[in-house]
Amino acid sequence: MAWLFIDSAMPNEIRVGTLAPGRVSLRTLHARVRALLVEIRRRYSVADLRKMEGICVVHGPGSFSAVRGGVLAANILARMLRLPLVGVSRAEAENLDQLIADLSAGRLETSSYVMPTYDAEPNITIACHP
Repeated sequence: MAWLFIDSAMPNEIRVGTLAPGRVSLRTLHARVRALLVEIRRRYSVADLRKMEGICVVHGPGSFSAVRGGVLAANILARMLRLPLVGVSRAEAENLDQLIADLSAGRLETSSYVMPTYDAEPNITIACHP
């Protein structure tokens, strides 16, 4: 059975696709996180998503907006589809073979909510000029 994988921890780079034993189908988009849901909708029907084993999302550390968008999408999809949700770090997501083995063997804890981890405080100020 396959897991939907979402990684938006790097700014302007999204990895999305399925992870299953012996089969990795990921697409890397060089786009902002707002393209994530469009890509998921393009690749999967609701019926396809409901057949997934669960959703695995990279929770960071990473850029505030990028991580927040990917984790938010994963949390919402998991809740809507009633799928298990697993959050992993960027380091854990580097070795996809090990990640697939851990997901398949049930070695990763599922939760109903994944919290994002940021690599710095958000910088959301706007410079004002006199």
